[in-house]
Amino acid sequence: MKRILFLAPLALLACSQPEPVFTDSDDVRNAIMQIENAQFRAHMTSTVEASDSEWQREVSMHWVRNHAANDSTYGMAWLMEDAFIEAGDTTSYQSHLWGNEVTYIRADSSLSIDPLDPRKQRNGNGIGNYYASLALSKPLTDSTWWAEQVSDSLVGVEWEHVLPSRSTPEQFILTSTSIPDSTDEDYHPDSYDIQKWAFQAPHGLPVHHELSWYRGDMGYGSDMNIEWTWENVNQPAVVTAIADWMAPDWAKEPEPVDPAVAGGGGSENWFEEALASLPSIGAEAPALAGLDLEGEPVSLEALNGQLVYVDFWYIGCGPCMRAMPHLAGMQEEFGPEGFTVMGVNHHQKAKTVQRYLERRELDVPQMMLDSLPSEYPVVAYPTWCLVGRDGRIIDRNIGYSEDTGAFLDSLVTANL
Repeated sequence: MKRILFLAPLALLACSQPEPVFTDSDDVRNAIMQIENAQFRAHMTSTVEASDSEWQREVSMHWVRNHAANDSTYGMAWLMEDAFIEAGDTTSYQSHLWGNEVTYIRADSSLSIDPLDPRKQRNGNGIGNYYASLALSKPLTDSTWWAEQVSDSLVGVEWEHVLPSRSTPEQFILTSTSIPDSTDEDYHPDSYDIQKWAFQAPHGLPVHHELSWYRGDMGYGSDMNIEWTWENVNQPAVVTAIADWMAPDWAKEPEPVDPAVAGGGGSENWFEEALASLPSIGAEAPALAGLDLEGEPVSLEALNGQLVYVDFWYIGCGPCMRAMPHLAGMQEEFGPEGFTVMGVNHHQKAKTVQRYLERRELDVPQMMLDSLPSEYPVVAYPTWCLVGRDGRIIDRNIGYSEDTGAFLDSLVTANL
């Protein structure tokens, strides 16, 4: 009996649950704001069902909230390695922000150093690639983020407090859901935008983020997941790693860009240069041949005698997808008069394009290619050419906006 009484307190102690660190979301925010530096890894996965595409990203980062360099005090600094993984191929980058100067090493080993104020960047942290920037999330870098989650009347917010146990850590889970505005011109009942965050004790750092959105009017959306692993928090070694970093010897200065190359290598006149590289107005349209969605041969030559709208596009291009309903309407309205739309896609498989069009109930003829012929050096999407009944280019342009539909209707009507 004495032996049993002696062991009972130990058994009760072993069964006791850990005490929670947080009582509400303010505690989580305050804990994060106490973090001065951290080292972490972020694994991202993005899937797009409409285009049958998937990619992953592995981001490794040292980050510090504030730092001093020489006699000046700056905001954040970081050291990042970013690996983009798609279809079995990995493309790696390195970048370093220190003293408001960013060093960027590209996949081809070329190096650039540029002045930068991260607060003025779109993502507020100085990371150029949008998706990579999500690894250094706004809850860490922007103290106003927390208030913004509850200030928008068009976003529904739910908090869930997962209490700690012997097998699971304490977490605060935030789910935000956009409330559709039925008065918006782009409103669609199937559209949604949902985000879910999991913040984990004791530091309140994010360990999981889900982003799911869908645009019903375009039949397109994506699902992304980010998983964080935190290695060092508030450790001097993190700051030292950033401050002492030097570009590796193998990094090199980029090759000079030839301004004569179409697109100008990112020149300010890229649009004019890209447009000028296309077949000229009045010239005979170069040959273009591929397979339709059923796998049967189709060519521009076989459509001689018709007015043909050639539309270079792909699933995932916003303007391309917005244009599709209007192109389907043009096909239906003008088709009986000797007009046809020919969508040209070399990015996706035929079954993927067919499923996408059927889901949106759109009838737009398609030509599937493995690659574009050199006579059509398309660099931006959508790019379109209107080919006359005589096989010559009537007009061509890049892009699709609110006014493009009416312009195309009048252009087709005038040339039927």
